[in-house]
Amino acid sequence: MPPALDPGIARQALQKARLYAILDAAYAPPERWPELARQLASGGAGIFQLRAKTLPKEEILTHARALAPLLAQLGLPLILNDHPDLVAPSGAAGCHLGQDDLGIPEARRMLGSSVLLGLSTHSPCQALAGQAVGADYLGFGPLYATGTKPDYRPIGPEKIREIVGQVTLPFFCIGGLNPDRTAEAASHGATRVCVVSRLLLAKDPAAAAREILSRLGSGTRLKESVQS
Repeated sequence: MPPALDPGIARQALQKARLYAILDAAYAPPERWPELARQLASGGAGIFQLRAKTLPKEEILTHARALAPLLAQLGLPLILNDHPDLVAPSGAAGCHLGQDDLGIPEARRMLGSSVLLGLSTHSPCQALAGQAVGADYLGFGPLYATGTKPDYRPIGPEKIREIVGQVTLPFFCIGGLNPDRTAEAASHGATRVCVVSRLLLAKDPAAAAREILSRLGSGTRLKESVQS
């Protein structure tokens, strides 16, 4: 198996990442993931997640073993949605957990301090709690209604203001984002976003990624906007 991405490089990539891309089997078949990953990376995506809720674990492992070294060559981390037991054998840089999955402390004991652990949060209280229990980064949302998680009530972009300055971890706003909504989220203080269908269904994924990043603006400008 090819060597995994160095943990230090993975952490540096996380800190720099402003666009988190999810390779979701619900929107793009696994055979397209390697090329999608290359295109999205060229468009500026800085961290990737493999999400395949309906695939058997054996297939997830197979695809992760192909994606992890491909992204490692670009200095970018691959995160697995769920399945902390697949992180080591796949060469992934970490795993992303939901509120009803294995807890962050338990996953940390299982995987060690060098592995990246992300947590989905759906309110400011959950975001602060996720930071307190030792997550490395957070997903925050859904900001808007999304077909990816139709059972989740959108929390609205205004909630971003409640965690700016309180959550010091990288947090990626997620849920129903397109270029205009990304700009709206940025006006409330978002500096990082996670996008799924807009990227995976685009005719030109690299261009779609660049457009999202262009609407996100600069972190300095956003901080000044929130403080004013």
